[in-house]
Amino acid sequence: MFNKILFPIFIAFGLQLSAQKIWFDADDSLSKVNYYYGLPINSKKTDSYYIFKNQYALSYNPQKSTANWVAWNLNNGWIGETDRYKGQFITDTIIPKKHYRAKHKDYTNSGFDRGHIVRSKERSNNEINNRSTFLMSNIFPQTPDLNRGLWLNFEYYCEKLCTQEDKNLFIYAGGVFVSDSTLHGKGKIAIPDSCFKIVIITDFNNKLPQINKNTEIIAVMMPNKEGIRREKWQNYTTTIRNIEVQTSYNFFSNLPQELQDSIENKKWNSKP
Repeated sequence: MFNKILFPIFIAFGLQLSAQKIWFDADDSLSKVNYYYGLPINSKKTDSYYIFKNQYALSYNPQKSTANWVAWNLNNGWIGETDRYKGQFITDTIIPKKHYRAKHKDYTNSGFDRGHIVRSKERSNNEINNRSTFLMSNIFPQTPDLNRGLWLNFEYYCEKLCTQEDKNLFIYAGGVFVSDSTLHGKGKIAIPDSCFKIVIITDFNNKLPQINKNTEIIAVMMPNKEGIRREKWQNYTTTIRNIEVQTSYNFFSNLPQELQDSIENKKWNSKP
Protein backbone atom coordinates (compact mmCIF):
# COMPACT_ATOMS: atom_id res chain seq x y z
CA MET A 1 0.00 0.00 0.00
CA PHE A 2 1.31 3.41 -0.95
CA ASN A 3 2.51 5.35 2.08
CA LYS A 4 1.44 8.98 1.89
CA ILE A 5 4.06 10.14 4.33
CA LEU A 6 6.90 8.82 2.20
CA PHE A 7 5.51 10.18 -1.08
CA PRO A 8 7.95 12.95 -2.05
CA ILE A 9 11.20 11.51 -0.75
CA PHE A 10 12.36 9.93 -3.99
CA ILE A 11 13.55 13.31 -5.30
CA ALA A 12 17.17 14.37 -5.31
CA PHE A 13 17.51 17.59 -3.34
CA GLY A 14 20.21 20.20 -3.80
CA LEU A 15 20.94 22.20 -0.66
CA GLN A 16 23.18 25.22 -0.30
CA LEU A 17 24.15 24.99 3.36
CA SER A 18 27.79 25.97 3.24
CA ALA A 19 29.17 27.64 6.36
CA GLN A 20 26.06 26.72 8.35
CA LYS A 21 25.90 24.13 11.12
CA ILE A 22 23.82 21.04 10.35
CA TRP A 23 22.54 18.70 13.05
CA PHE A 24 20.93 15.47 11.86
CA ASP A 25 18.50 13.56 14.02
CA ALA A 26 16.77 11.79 11.17
CA ASP A 27 16.87 9.35 8.32
CA ASP A 28 18.04 11.76 5.62
CA SER A 29 15.67 10.53 2.90
CA LEU A 30 12.62 10.64 5.16
CA SER A 31 13.39 14.12 6.47
CA LYS A 32 13.46 15.53 2.92
CA VAL A 33 9.68 15.24 2.61
CA ASN A 34 9.42 18.14 5.03
CA TYR A 35 11.33 20.62 2.88
CA TYR A 36 10.20 19.41 -0.52
CA TYR A 37 10.09 22.96 -1.88
CA GLY A 38 13.44 23.94 -0.44
CA LEU A 39 14.81 25.54 2.70
CA PRO A 40 14.25 29.24 3.45
CA ILE A 41 17.58 31.03 3.31
CA ASN A 42 19.03 34.28 4.56
CA SER A 43 22.44 35.89 4.69
CA LYS A 44 23.01 35.31 8.41
CA LYS A 45 25.05 32.20 9.07
CA THR A 46 25.37 32.38 12.85
CA ASP A 47 21.62 32.30 13.59
CA SER A 48 20.62 29.57 11.14
CA TYR A 49 21.59 26.15 12.47
CA TYR A 50 19.69 23.44 10.66
CA ILE A 51 18.16 20.48 12.49
CA PHE A 52 16.69 17.66 10.42
CA LYS A 53 14.29 15.24 12.07
CA ASN A 54 12.08 12.60 10.53
CA GLN A 55 9.05 14.61 11.58
CA TYR A 56 10.15 18.12 10.49
CA ALA A 57 13.11 20.30 9.59
CA LEU A 58 13.96 23.55 11.31
CA SER A 59 16.35 26.45 11.47
CA TYR A 60 17.36 26.91 15.10
CA ASN A 61 18.44 30.29 16.41
CA PRO A 62 20.83 29.89 19.39
CA GLN A 63 20.62 33.61 20.16
CA LYS A 64 16.84 33.41 20.54
CA SER A 65 16.66 29.81 21.89
CA THR A 66 13.85 29.02 19.49
CA ALA A 67 13.34 28.26 15.82
CA ASN A 68 13.61 30.81 13.03
CA TRP A 69 11.27 28.57 11.07
CA VAL A 70 10.04 24.98 10.90
CA ALA A 71 9.14 23.13 7.69
CA TRP A 72 6.94 20.05 7.51
CA ASN A 73 4.66 17.99 5.31
CA LEU A 74 1.09 17.26 6.34
CA ASN A 75 -1.46 14.88 4.92
CA ASN A 76 -3.93 12.36 6.28
CA GLY A 77 -1.16 9.80 6.70
CA TRP A 78 0.40 11.86 9.50
CA ILE A 79 -2.88 12.23 11.41
CA GLY A 80 -4.01 9.32 13.56
CA GLU A 81 -5.52 8.31 16.87
CA THR A 82 -2.39 8.29 19.03
CA ASP A 83 -3.01 9.93 22.39
CA ARG A 84 -1.38 13.29 22.96
CA TYR A 85 1.90 13.02 24.85
CA LYS A 86 1.16 13.74 28.52
CA GLY A 87 4.60 14.48 29.94
CA GLN A 88 6.39 17.79 30.33
CA PHE A 89 7.76 19.48 27.25
CA ILE A 90 11.17 18.06 26.36
CA THR A 91 14.54 19.79 26.17
CA ASP A 92 16.08 19.09 22.77
CA THR A 93 19.47 17.57 23.53
CA ILE A 94 20.57 17.61 19.91
CA ILE A 95 21.38 21.28 20.56
CA PRO A 96 25.00 21.49 21.79
CA LYS A 97 25.49 22.37 25.45
CA LYS A 98 27.34 25.56 24.54
CA HIS A 99 23.95 27.00 23.52
CA TYR A 100 21.09 27.53 25.95
CA ARG A 101 18.60 24.66 25.79
CA ALA A 102 15.04 25.79 26.46
CA LYS A 103 13.29 23.94 29.27
CA HIS A 104 9.68 23.31 30.22
CA LYS A 105 10.02 25.43 33.36
CA ASP A 106 11.26 28.45 31.41
CA TYR A 107 7.65 29.18 30.44
CA THR A 108 6.12 28.62 33.88
CA ASN A 109 4.29 31.73 35.16
CA SER A 110 5.49 33.74 32.16
CA GLY A 111 2.01 34.54 30.84
CA PHE A 112 2.85 32.79 27.56
CA ASP A 113 1.81 29.38 26.29
CA ARG A 114 4.27 26.80 25.06
CA GLY A 115 3.07 27.20 21.50
CA HIS A 116 3.59 24.29 19.14
CA ILE A 117 4.92 25.17 15.72
CA VAL A 118 4.18 21.69 14.37
CA ARG A 119 0.90 20.89 16.12
CA SER A 120 0.68 17.73 18.23
CA LYS A 121 -2.28 16.40 16.21
CA GLU A 122 -0.30 16.80 13.00
CA ARG A 123 2.03 14.04 14.16
CA SER A 124 -0.43 11.66 15.78
CA ASN A 125 0.09 8.54 13.69
CA ASN A 126 2.41 7.04 16.33
CA GLU A 127 3.86 7.83 19.75
CA ILE A 128 7.37 8.68 18.56
CA ASN A 129 6.14 11.23 16.04
CA ASN A 130 3.73 12.78 18.50
CA ARG A 131 6.38 13.05 21.21
CA SER A 132 8.69 14.86 18.77
CA THR A 133 6.30 17.82 18.65
CA PHE A 134 6.91 18.41 22.36
CA LEU A 135 10.61 19.09 21.89
CA MET A 136 11.35 22.65 22.97
CA SER A 137 12.98 23.40 19.61
CA ASN A 138 9.45 23.10 18.14
CA ILE A 139 7.99 25.54 20.66
CA PHE A 140 7.78 29.33 20.78
CA PRO A 141 6.10 31.71 23.23
CA GLN A 142 2.54 32.54 22.21
CA THR A 143 -0.12 34.47 24.09
CA PRO A 144 -3.05 32.29 25.18
CA ASP A 145 -5.40 34.25 22.91
CA LEU A 146 -3.25 33.55 19.86
CA ASN A 147 -2.34 29.95 20.66
CA ARG A 148 -5.84 28.87 21.70
CA GLY A 149 -7.74 31.11 19.32
CA LEU A 150 -7.10 32.01 15.69
CA TRP A 151 -3.77 30.14 15.41
CA LEU A 152 -5.53 26.96 16.57
CA ASN A 153 -8.46 27.62 14.26
CA PHE A 154 -6.10 27.86 11.31
CA GLU A 155 -4.58 24.54 12.39
CA TYR A 156 -8.08 23.05 12.41
CA TYR A 157 -8.56 24.34 8.87
CA CYS A 158 -5.34 22.64 7.72
CA GLU A 159 -6.40 19.40 9.41
CA LYS A 160 -9.74 19.55 7.60
CA LEU A 161 -8.00 19.99 4.24
CA CYS A 162 -6.12 16.76 4.88
CA THR A 163 -8.82 14.59 6.46
CA GLN A 164 -11.84 15.73 4.47
CA GLU A 165 -10.39 16.91 1.15
CA ASP A 166 -7.36 14.58 0.92
CA LYS A 167 -4.91 17.44 0.39
CA ASN A 168 -1.15 17.21 0.72
CA LEU A 169 0.25 20.27 2.49
CA PHE A 170 3.76 21.68 2.73
CA ILE A 171 4.08 24.14 5.57
CA TYR A 172 6.57 26.72 6.81
CA ALA A 173 6.01 28.56 10.10
CA GLY A 174 7.92 30.65 12.59
CA GLY A 175 8.11 33.95 14.41
CA VAL A 176 8.80 37.54 13.47
CA PHE A 177 11.09 39.16 16.04
CA VAL A 178 11.12 42.94 16.16
CA SER A 179 11.43 43.85 19.83
CA ASP A 180 13.92 42.36 22.26
CA SER A 181 11.31 40.83 24.57
CA THR A 182 12.22 37.58 26.30
CA LEU A 183 10.46 35.28 28.74
CA HIS A 184 10.64 36.71 32.27
CA GLY A 185 13.00 39.36 30.87
CA LYS A 186 15.92 36.97 31.32
CA GLY A 187 17.34 37.42 27.82
CA LYS A 188 17.20 33.73 26.99
CA ILE A 189 14.04 32.81 25.06
CA ALA A 190 12.85 35.45 22.61
CA ILE A 191 9.17 36.27 22.28
CA PRO A 192 7.97 36.73 18.69
CA ASP A 193 6.01 39.91 17.99
CA SER A 194 3.97 37.99 15.44
CA CYS A 195 3.78 34.46 14.06
CA PHE A 196 3.65 33.47 10.40
CA LYS A 197 2.63 30.38 8.50
CA ILE A 198 2.80 29.52 4.80
CA VAL A 199 0.72 26.57 3.57
CA ILE A 200 1.15 25.13 0.08
CA ILE A 201 -1.94 23.12 -0.86
CA THR A 202 -1.62 20.29 -3.36
CA ASP A 203 -3.74 17.28 -4.28
CA PHE A 204 -2.46 13.95 -3.09
CA ASN A 205 -1.69 11.62 -5.98
CA ASN A 206 1.22 9.65 -7.38
CA LYS A 207 2.64 12.59 -9.28
CA LEU A 208 5.24 14.95 -7.91
CA PRO A 209 3.46 18.14 -6.78
CA GLN A 210 4.99 21.06 -8.65
CA ILE A 211 4.22 24.67 -7.83
CA ASN A 212 2.82 26.85 -10.59
CA LYS A 213 1.17 30.26 -10.68
CA ASN A 214 -2.21 28.67 -9.96
CA THR A 215 -1.13 26.68 -6.90
CA GLU A 216 -3.23 27.52 -3.87
CA ILE A 217 -1.06 28.98 -1.10
CA ILE A 218 -2.21 30.53 2.17
CA ALA A 219 0.11 32.90 4.00
CA VAL A 220 -0.83 34.38 7.37
CA MET A 221 0.89 36.64 9.89
CA MET A 222 -0.84 36.94 13.26
CA PRO A 223 0.06 39.34 16.09
CA ASN A 224 1.30 37.68 19.24
CA LYS A 225 -0.92 39.60 21.63
CA GLU A 226 -3.96 39.23 23.82
CA GLY A 227 -7.48 40.34 22.90
CA ILE A 228 -7.65 38.53 19.55
CA ARG A 229 -8.97 35.09 20.55
CA ARG A 230 -12.35 35.51 18.83
CA GLU A 231 -10.97 37.03 15.65
CA LYS A 232 -10.92 35.08 12.39
CA TRP A 233 -7.60 33.83 11.07
CA GLN A 234 -8.74 34.92 7.60
CA ASN A 235 -8.34 38.53 8.77
CA TYR A 236 -4.58 38.00 8.92
CA THR A 237 -3.84 36.63 5.47
CA THR A 238 -0.87 38.26 3.80
CA THR A 239 1.61 37.61 1.00
CA ILE A 240 4.72 35.46 1.10
CA ARG A 241 6.69 38.48 -0.04
CA ASN A 242 5.57 40.42 3.03
CA ILE A 243 6.70 37.55 5.27
CA GLU A 244 10.04 37.58 3.47
CA VAL A 245 10.43 41.29 4.14
CA GLN A 246 9.55 40.87 7.82
CA THR A 247 11.79 37.83 8.42
CA SER A 248 14.66 38.46 5.96
CA TYR A 249 14.19 34.91 4.67
CA ASN A 250 13.89 34.01 1.02
CA PHE A 251 11.32 31.27 0.46
CA PHE A 252 11.27 29.13 -2.70
CA SER A 253 14.64 30.47 -3.84
CA ASN A 254 15.09 27.41 -6.06
CA LEU A 255 12.13 28.45 -8.23
CA PRO A 256 12.48 30.71 -11.28
CA GLN A 257 12.25 34.38 -10.33
CA GLU A 258 9.21 34.95 -12.51
CA LEU A 259 7.32 32.20 -10.71
CA GLN A 260 8.48 33.48 -7.32
CA ASP A 261 7.14 36.91 -8.15
CA SER A 262 3.81 35.44 -9.19
CA ILE A 263 3.12 33.29 -6.14
CA GLU A 264 4.82 35.45 -3.52
CA ASN A 265 2.90 38.63 -4.34
CA LYS A 266 -0.50 36.94 -4.48
CA LYS A 267 -2.77 37.13 -1.45
CA TRP A 268 -5.08 34.20 -0.76
CA ASN A 269 -8.82 34.81 -0.91
CA SER A 270 -11.22 32.51 0.89
CA LYS A 271 -13.41 30.24 -1.16
CA PRO A 272 -17.04 31.34 -1.62
